[in-house]
Amino acid sequence: MIKGFTTANWKKQIALMPREDSYSIDQQEGIVAVADGVTRDPLKNLPNSRTLAGKIKFAFHYPRPSPAAVAANIFTRTFPQVLQDYLVFNRNQEAIRNAFAEANKRISDWNKDNIPAVDYIKRDFAGCVSAGAVKLTELVSFGYLTDCGVAIFDENGNLKFRTENQGPDKYDKNIWKDLRLQRLEWADPKARKIVRSEYRNNPEEENSFGVLTGEETAMHYVRTGTHEIKPDETLIVYSDGLEPVIFSGDFSDKLKQKDFRGLEKICRQKVKTEGTLIYFK
Repeated sequence: MIKGFTTANWKKQIALMPREDSYSIDQQEGIVAVADGVTRDPLKNLPNSRTLAGKIKFAFHYPRPSPAAVAANIFTRTFPQVLQDYLVFNRNQEAIRNAFAEANKRISDWNKDNIPAVDYIKRDFAGCVSAGAVKLTELVSFGYLTDCGVAIFDENGNLKFRTENQGPDKYDKNIWKDLRLQRLEWADPKARKIVRSEYRNNPEEENSFGVLTGEETAMHYVRTGTHEIKPDETLIVYSDGLEPVIFSGDFSDKLKQKDFRGLEKICRQKVKTEGTLIYFK
């Protein structure tokens, strides 16, 4: 059984913000993919998105279709397409990496056609972070980028394995020590331009992070792996919007009870922004 869903909190729904998470499930081949589109700037000066009024203003000026959603959808379409071309026993870490690389290339093609002059503010690259996996009998091959992830829970709902969150939050404290960012906030266009141009997809920067924007350096941040999974264990592939929920006691209890309907319910109740989850039982 493989099922997935995307959910958003009520403020995001009322503001009519576009959905920027995406997922795909190939039941027959056991291939799943999740992507989280990186939200763009609708205006040079950002409204306060912590308030409902700010979210509505943000959404009113937001580009349609969402470039972030486009990038996320490219990944979730491409990942299974590439893996389907491999024989089952060859769907290894190299194949996973090739699937990420092809998705990144297709995002690059879209950006070249639609965003000819990147300014890192209103005209930033379309991009996404993502995770994908394929189940091979008693093994799972997987890949992930930044703060999307993969986890395995045992039959009692106990966490057996999870990938490391390597998102921007991990490096925030160090990034904001940059002298050029002193006395600036994220709402300042100058700050956003510095972070996106200097800290995103820049392997030469110790505190950098990755996003599939079509830039070749994005592949530096793709991580792959293989892990054992037993028949009575549950594979979870997720975007970061649901990470706090997934690694909570309530979630583990629902897994232990095999209450997957209840699991989905608590995700919808507790999501803070937008999040996606696929569970593979």
